[in-house]
Order: sequence, then structure tokens, then C-alpha cells
Amino acid sequence: MTYNLGVDLGTTFVAAAIAHESRVEMFTLGDRSVVTPAVVYLREDGTVVTGDAASRRAVSSPERVGREFKRRLGDPTPVMLGGIPYAVTALLGALLRDILTKVSETEGRPPGQIVLTHPANWGPFRRELFEEVPQAAGLTGPRLVTEPEAAAAHYAASRQLADGDVVAVYDLGGGTFDATVLRKRTDAIEILGIPEGIERLGGVDFDEAILSHVNYASGGALSELDLGDPQTAIALARLRQDCVLAKEALSIDTETTIPVFLPNRHFDVRLTRAEFEDMVRAPVESTIVALERTLRSANVTPEQLTAVLLVGGSSRIPLIATMLTEALRRPTVVDAHPKYAVALGAATLAGTLAGAGGPNTIVVPDEVETPTRVTAGATGPPGPAAAAAAGPPTPSGWAGSSNGSAVGREAVTGAAATVAAAPRTPTPDPRPEASGSVPPGAIPEQQVPRSAATAGRTSPAGPPPRPPGPWPEPSGPPPPAGGPPGDTRLGAPPPARPGRTGRTPVIVAAVVALLALVGVLGYVAVNRLGGSPGAGPAEPTGPVQAGPAPPGTVTVATSVPIPTIGPTIPVGTTPGFVAASPNGKLLYIANRNAGVVTVVDTAVNAVTATIPITTGPPQYLTFSADGKRVYVSVFNDARTVNVVAVLDTTTNSVIATIPVGTRPFALAVQPNGDRLYVPNHDSGNVSVIDTGNNTLQDTITVARNPHWVAFSPDGTRAYTANHESNLVSAIDTATNKVIAEVPVGTSPHSIAVHPNRPLVANVNYDSASVSVIDTNTLKVIATIPVGTNPQYIAWAPDGRFAYTANVTDGTVSVINAETFQVTATIPTGKSPTSIAVLPNGKQAYVSNLGDGTLRILDIGT
Repeated sequence: MTYNLGVDLGTTFVAAAIAHESRVEMFTLGDRSVVTPAVVYLREDGTVVTGDAASRRAVSSPERVGREFKRRLGDPTPVMLGGIPYAVTALLGALLRDILTKVSETEGRPPGQIVLTHPANWGPFRRELFEEVPQAAGLTGPRLVTEPEAAAAHYAASRQLADGDVVAVYDLGGGTFDATVLRKRTDAIEILGIPEGIERLGGVDFDEAILSHVNYASGGALSELDLGDPQTAIALARLRQDCVLAKEALSIDTETTIPVFLPNRHFDVRLTRAEFEDMVRAPVESTIVALERTLRSANVTPEQLTAVLLVGGSSRIPLIATMLTEALRRPTVVDAHPKYAVALGAATLAGTLAGAGGPNTIVVPDEVETPTRVTAGATGPPGPAAAAAAGPPTPSGWAGSSNGSAVGREAVTGAAATVAAAPRTPTPDPRPEASGSVPPGAIPEQQVPRSAATAGRTSPAGPPPRPPGPWPEPSGPPPPAGGPPGDTRLGAPPPARPGRTGRTPVIVAAVVALLALVGVLGYVAVNRLGGSPGAGPAEPTGPVQAGPAPPGTVTVATSVPIPTIGPTIPVGTTPGFVAASPNGKLLYIANRNAGVVTVVDTAVNAVTATIPITTGPPQYLTFSADGKRVYVSVFNDARTVNVVAVLDTTTNSVIATIPVGTRPFALAVQPNGDRLYVPNHDSGNVSVIDTGNNTLQDTITVARNPHWVAFSPDGTRAYTANHESNLVSAIDTATNKVIAEVPVGTSPHSIAVHPNRPLVANVNYDSASVSVIDTNTLKVIATIPVGTNPQYIAWAPDGRFAYTANVTDGTVSVINAETFQVTATIPTGKSPTSIAVLPNGKQAYVSNLGDGTLRILDIGT
């Protein structure tokens, strides 16, 4: 008897369901669970194992394990397993191949029709890459459908919907969030509006929040670990597993205890549901805002919804149903097995497409792994070691439909209600055509970034301080990179190039585990600006306060050599300059010719306010140290207006106007917040403003045409880039005297101080280069060619890379701070003029003067 298969290749788990003639049922993939972890492990013999077998090995050999790599689809940087690079498509293909093998062996034959799911917010680029996954698994022509559409099919098949009923699907999984709105028709379900998604938000982020809580509650115990000790990596891997169990336990209990086994130390950390909810409240709010945008695009009010269906494993968190009910005032329906809804829906669609008439019974095996509490030692039995199974020959019956079009774009009839997609506006592909796709398995040598082997390294001075304790950098010379030969099933990845060096895989994994503590805790601790912990997710109706981030809450992500290109945000005409608030929650943009400052909320990446600047065109801006003020330089082409406007971020209104010299350029506030330094381009001096009373305190004469001011981290020095003098001036802020002038390239425009090393870098507009200055010797130690007319430079918060906005080329150059080499050139838009890097190091926003947008770059992991 034939059967059909639906597969949900999730970020953290993989699920499969089978549709027979009369029923659809989950297929048990895991050893102790219906689902299996989306984890791969490279064995010493070069073969790759997946699922539970790979997850068990994560504790003892974390450097050979890959997880959550689905998030990286489209990122040209390969996934490193034991020092060997693999394409994301190859690893997803390995997961899919093992599923197909297990299902076919159990059922005695290959499936007929196969439906695979993917996130709704993927654009054409990643959807095209995702089509390579079944090819890597030996499949031809499976159908593709978005995850919310599959969940909708499951909902329609398992519940009675009256004609005209409208429901919203809220899908929060392990790594992504999706929302869609559906209307029941007589013979189909109609997709209304445009589905919304948040790509990097899910259960894994909540796990990281708990890990951060453990570190904080233990007084920084994780900060004190010796990252060079292999036992540390093992302990961290075990702790991460216990954090996952704690999260799951809090869905059914009000408190839990997390056992922490560190080398030479053992203790427990108590975590209550209320504490956990405070950690995740802000990101949950952002999902509700996304759902509200979906409703608006569909022209559906909350009152018109019959219900909100919660699917995805993370939707079990009780806070989600509570916040949704408060925000929308509609009933929420939590599926009996929310993490299975997508796979069940995919199988339902597969059965319908195969002409089976649709199932009338849905069977879900009982859960066997759900904990009620995490206690000391409750990590579960290790289970038997699983041998790596070589992939069998591709069954001829696996050739599904010859048409790879998405199921959700067709009207399918049958007993089970089906999905008929409404017309949509195609999502533009933001990525460069040149990036292409990587063949499954081996990563071609030219596609491995020059610095890929050192992607886990930081600068010699180590990463910037991350309270509550230091995060030490391993010392000692890096051993030669290398690893076992390539996987016989995934292809043959080339061995490490002779002479290439990198840190030991164990240390890399430990560093990544600790640096990944960004999670949601840092995001939540600063919370949405101006909101209270219990505030609902209503759309902003007024100004949002850019208050300071509480100390010790932001952990910096590890910057990558090749950022991933994200979408654009329309922000109005002539956005010449963008700056991020100290806690990273808001962006303020100076729209020059439009005469306004535009405010963007980074939680939703949308404009929330527009502030008129009546004195003249806003040109540059900077935040006060506490985030309560924004100082805007204002001048016009006629040079009749030369002032600094002071914005109150609580009210988003101008509260003062300070006259300064001619054409004030890129100004900066001293780190202690006491003084504002304003470079006056045409008068060759810097105005020093007392921020307490907004009055002129001093004037510093510098070389001709100062464009930019930047301070050292301790505020004892200021540096100016003097455009027509080809000099950088160093100023002692105690005396406000120039102590040195450093010759650089032609037309220095922007300048940036390294966050933790004695380096200053400036862009040279007319010589298309970057000069790097050693601040101890005040000498140029490197000159780096970049794109044409670089106008801005910024450092990643961890200091590993710098970014230049090349206005004529329409690109951003990425510079390695150790090798002083360009690792990537990223197309970002028309006339990029500035870059705002978020304090957590995850995203950067590039202002494109010529097309009125901000381009998002994912720069850290």
C-alpha cells in the first residue's frame, strides 16, 4: 500500500509524518522522541551521522558537531565540522537522506508524494538554495510549501471551520517565527495578505537567555572557565542541554532547578517561570507586532478572527497565549502537539496531491521525553551509540512530482481542506547574483573565505569586557588546522590547505558557546525602549524613549568575515546618516533634504516616528551617553545655518539649538557624557559644548576642514579626520590641545577608534583606502585599498572586523583587523553613506542616500 510523506526540516528538530489512505500519523524518528534533533556530527572516519546519534556526541566532541545551521542558509561562510567546511545545503540534505532511509526501511517501500516545508519569510534566493537540499538527498521533484501553509492544512483537516471563518497561524519554532492569516472557503483555504516572519527568533534564543541567567546567577562562573580545557567544552555542552530541559519544564511547572557541572565545581541554579517570562517578554512582543502587521496587510481586524492557532514547539510557553489574548482579545488554540503541526500538515497535503482523497484520522504518538522538572543529573541516559549509516541507493520511487512549484500556490481539492494562495508581491532577492550556490558536500576552495579558518578568533587584546566577568581568550600558538577526510556521503570536502592555522576545535566550540550568550537576555534586559515589562504589543503611537541599557546586560556577538545581506527598510528621502541608540533599540536617521530625523525601531525594523528639524537640513547626529539626547548637526548649502539641534528622545522634540562654527560635521559625545565635540568644517576648529547647559565651553584649532570626531574608549583622547589637510589630529581632552598630527591618505573623511586595541582607522575618500594608526606611536601601520570614495568606517563591537561605506561603488568593504585585508565586498544599495552597528554586534544598518533605504547586514553570530 502506497503512502505519502511530509517532512519539516526545522532549525532545532526534524519531524516527519505519513499520510495513508485513511489517516495521517507522525513517524517516530528519534530514540526517545517522535522528532529528532537537527544536528550533524563528523566522525573520525569522515562519515557524518545525524539526529540523536549526533546529539549524543555533542557533549564529548562539540567541535565536530553542527546545529542550527538552517539559519545560515544563504550565508556563503561554510559550517565547520572538525576543521572541515560543509555547505548548509549538504548538511540539510544529510538530515533529509537519513529520514528518507529510515522511513523507507520501516514502511518497506519509498513514499509516493513528498512535501517539504520552509519558512514563509524566505525570499527567492534562499528558496532556490533550499531546492538543492532534496537533490543532495537523492530526491527529484518534491513539492515545497511554507510552514504556515502546512500548519493551516493540518488545522483544516483536524477541526471544523465554517465557510468564511478567518484564523491566524502563529508559528514559533526552534529558530524562526512565521505568521499568516487564512480564510475558509467552500473547497479551499485562502491565504490573506502577506505572511510575516522573523528569521532569527525561536526556542534556541530562549535557551541562550537561560544560559545567560545561569552565568549571572552564579556570579559569572562561566566567565571564570579555562576555555583551553577540553573538559570546559564538555561541561558547557551538557549545561546547554539542561537549559533546554529547563525551558520545557517551565511550560508545565512554575519553577525548575538547573544542575551546573563545571570542572571542579558543582552547583544548582533555580529558575522560576516569572523570571523566564521576563527574559522572553520583549521578543514575544515583537512576534505579536509581526502578526499584527500580517493582519493589516490582509485588511483583517482582530475582531474578525475566529481564533489564533499556536503551532511550533516554542508556542507552548504559557506567556505567549496570555500576551496574544491580551493584545488581540481573541481565543488562542494551542494544538495538542504544536511541534508536529507542520509535519502533519505537509503529510496531509502530500496525501491530497497524490489523489488519496485526504486523511480522516490524525494519529500522534505519545510524547516520551517531556520533563516535568530539571534536577541534578537529569540529563537523561546516554543511549546506545548509533553507527553511521551509509546512504542507500536512491529508490526510484522517490521521484515525486516533476513540478517543483510550491504547494501553497496551487488550489488543491479533496476531502481535506487545502491551501489556495492569494496573489502576493514577490520578495526581491537582496543578495548578489555572484554569490551563487555551493554544490552539496565539499565547499570549493575559492568559496572558503580567507579567514574562515580563523573565524572563531578575536584580536590579540581579546574581546571587549562583558560583565559580570571577563571572557578569557585562550593563549598559546594555534595548532595546525586539519581534520579527517571528507564524508563519503556528503561528498569529499577538501582537507585544510597546508600552512593554514586555527585554534583547536575544542576551544573554538567553547568560545562560540560562550559568545552565543547574546540570546534574548541581553535583548530583553534593555527591553523595548520606553516600555514596561508588562506592556502589551500595541503598535507605537508616539515617541519611544531611547533610554540607556542597564549595565552588564549586552553580550557581544562574534563578527563574521562575510556578512549576510538582509532586507531594506524604507526611511524617506536622502537618509545621509544613521546612528544607533546606546541600547541598540532605536535608529535615528538624518534625512538631509527632507529636513527631518526618522526613527526606526530595530525590534520590528519599521519607522515609528518622523521629527521635523525646522532650523535646516539635518546632516549628522550622535547620541548622549545615556541615550536621552540626540545631537544633530544642521547646516545648509548656502552656509547660512550652522547649529546643533538637541532632541529629547522621550518626546522626540527639539529642546535646544546651539550655534557653532561653520558647517558642523560629524560630532561626538565624550564617553562620560559631559562634553560634546563638534568639528566645524570651514573654520578649521572643534567646538566643545557643555552638555549640562548646552553652552560653548572651548574651541580647539585643528588642521583644515575637520570632518569627524571620535573618542578613545576612556575619553582621554579625541581624534579628528581633517579632510583637505590629509591629516588626523590627536587631541588631549584634559587640555583640549592637539598633541599630534598624523599624515594619512587623500581626503580623510570618517574616523573610528577600535573598541579594545590601540588602533584608529580612517577612510580616505579620494584615495579609496583606509589608514590604520597605532595610537601608542601615532604612526600609520597599514593602508588598505577599499571601494571607491569610502565615506564612513565603523568597527564591529568585538573588534574583529571593520566596515567602510563606499558611496560611489554602492558597497560595504569588510576588513579583517588582524590581517588588514578585505574579506568581503557587499553590495548594499545606491550611495551608502554611513553604517550603524548595533551594540550586540549582530546587525549593522547601512544608510543608502540615493534610494531612501537602510540595508540590514547580519554581521555577527
